[in-house]
Amino acid sequence: MPRLSRTLISTKLVAIVGVFVAVISAVIGLFVLAYNVSAGVRAYVGGEGLWSKGQKDAVFALTRYLDTQEERAYRDYLSAIAMPLGDRAARLEMEKPELDPAVVTAGFVQGGISAEDVPYMIFLFRYFDAVPYFAQAIEVWRQAEQQVLRLPPVAEAARAAVQAGALTAAKRSELLARIDDINARVTPLEQQFSSVLGSGAREVQALLLTVTLAIAAALIAMGVLFAWSISRNLRASIRVLHEGTVRVAAGDLTAPIPVRSGDELGALAVMFNTMIDARREAEAALRTANDFREKVMEGATNAIYTLDLDGRFTTANQRTCEITGYPLDELIGQTWATMVPAEELPELMAGFISTVQGREPVTNRECHIHRKGGEALTITFSIAPLMRDGVIFGVVGVAEDITARKRAEAEREAHAQELARSNRELEQFAYVTSHDLQEPLRTVTGFVQLLSRRYPEHLDGDAKEFIGYITDGVARMKSLIEDLLAYSRVQRADVVAEPTAMDALVRAAIANLRGAIDAAEATVVAEPLPVLTVDGSQFTQLCQNLIGNAIKFRGAVAPRIHILAIPQERDWLFSVADNGIGIDA
Repeated sequence: MPRLSRTLISTKLVAIVGVFVAVISAVIGLFVLAYNVSAGVRAYVGGEGLWSKGQKDAVFALTRYLDTQEERAYRDYLSAIAMPLGDRAARLEMEKPELDPAVVTAGFVQGGISAEDVPYMIFLFRYFDAVPYFAQAIEVWRQAEQQVLRLPPVAEAARAAVQAGALTAAKRSELLARIDDINARVTPLEQQFSSVLGSGAREVQALLLTVTLAIAAALIAMGVLFAWSISRNLRASIRVLHEGTVRVAAGDLTAPIPVRSGDELGALAVMFNTMIDARREAEAALRTANDFREKVMEGATNAIYTLDLDGRFTTANQRTCEITGYPLDELIGQTWATMVPAEELPELMAGFISTVQGREPVTNRECHIHRKGGEALTITFSIAPLMRDGVIFGVVGVAEDITARKRAEAEREAHAQELARSNRELEQFAYVTSHDLQEPLRTVTGFVQLLSRRYPEHLDGDAKEFIGYITDGVARMKSLIEDLLAYSRVQRADVVAEPTAMDALVRAAIANLRGAIDAAEATVVAEPLPVLTVDGSQFTQLCQNLIGNAIKFRGAVAPRIHILAIPQERDWLFSVADNGIGIDA
């Protein structure tokens, strides 16, 4: 196997981009350099023009001063000579190792040069002073300054002669001759300064153009070389990937594709081989999952099915076919709505629409269906949405046939109702029987006790013994009746309520217990009671139970019982209070 190239395509591209960036940066730097040089040359050429103009204007103004002796002509001279003198001050500052940009700017501005051009002039002077053309121009500048510096002494001599009134014709001729000599020497130097700077600028432009063309040619050559190398590897790797893709598309997952390089295409080939392996494993897992799903669906005791968005069956297990009565080939494509009774269809359709719209699934919903052939069944079912890429494309559902269970529940309900009716009849019988037996028993008990207390002298031994037998029998009978009454309280018969005078009911209860009250020496006080809607017999029994308990559990003192009714917001509070041991909460 050939040695794999480990250089990544991205690294190669980064290298190409880096070269391009470096070259472009160099070109930009050259253009910036050229711009600075050109701007500096332009500023110096323009400055030379202003310098020459200042020098010529100074010569003209000084000559006119000698001719006219006017003060204004001398002031014009001073204004004109200030321009070349300002340029001299700027040059002298730039020749210092550590220059002051403010001094240089002030000098050139005095010379009529724009402050914006000063940085380019400083740049050219500081970094190109060794270039022959510029060095020669600077030397010409110095020579011209030496000639211009001869003008101030001439001007001072003329000023002194005029002010002293000693400007003779001979003196004037002498000064004019000196001025003409200065002007004659400066003019060729000015022309030479511009010529030298122009030649230098042209040479710099030619050099920059040559360098730029050379760099551009190198850049194109490197780009072509890198592109050819990368494209060759790309073509080979893409051809291998294409062949592998064609094999996979044909179902051949056995042969991996060769890895030709260690770059991104090689990594892509490795990933392609990994994908083939993963797909081969996924297909095996899918076959296993399908086998498992089929076994689960066919072995399930409940119906399992899927529906499309129109409610048509798309898949179903054998239990679904058994419940509906349709074979699978008839069931697939049929809508569930055809099996539902018309009166239940709107509610069930609303639940189906809610599910397919993703609002709320249907859970444990009970309904009726008609099997093939018309047989009615009761089922309970649940459905939930099926989603792919976040979009609902159908529903999955489960259903259970509960017809037999519902039939059994109906039978149990009928039996329970029959049993409840029997219990109610038995409870009513026990209650009525206990109530009817207690009434005569209380009468017997009361009169026997009265007979014993009022006529003791008329009772002999046998009579007292007979009364004892009667009392014991009544106690046993009363115990049996109380047990029967306790049983009847488990569930009372229906209440029959009607407006009744409560005083009469309380008096009846006290009369029934008169014997027990007298025997216990109890005092019963009843407040005036209202007319209320009650069941008279049950209220009398209730009152007797409470009074009887107060007597039975009276403690060590004679019972005192207080009966009253207190109005509440919507009803009445009936109270039987006593001084006994009380009743548990």
